[in-house]
Amino acid sequence: MEYGVCECGAVTVYIDGENYSMPKEKFEELFASEPTERINGADWYSCNYCVNKWGIDLCGCGSGEKVGECDGDFTECRNKIPMQSIELAKTKPTGGWI
Repeated sequence: MEYGVCECGAVTVYIDGENYSMPKEKFEELFASEPTERINGADWYSCNYCVNKWGIDLCGCGSGEKVGECDGDFTECRNKIPMQSIELAKTKPTGGWI
């Protein structure tokens, strides 16, 4: 598995051709025992986590708030649905421009 680190501190992992972003602590919790390889040893200046508010721990509404801490009045907020899910292979927001 490959990963990259953003200047904001977030880590993006690549699993089966898809990318998932998360805070460093979450990366260490989920992948500490798995073999990982840093992409070219390079750091990024921006990533989906800090720019697009996409992450496995961020609310699916796109607010950038943590899941369960967002007080928006959207289905994703009320149902505590994350923007990305490794288990569901969800990498991009539904209803988004991309």
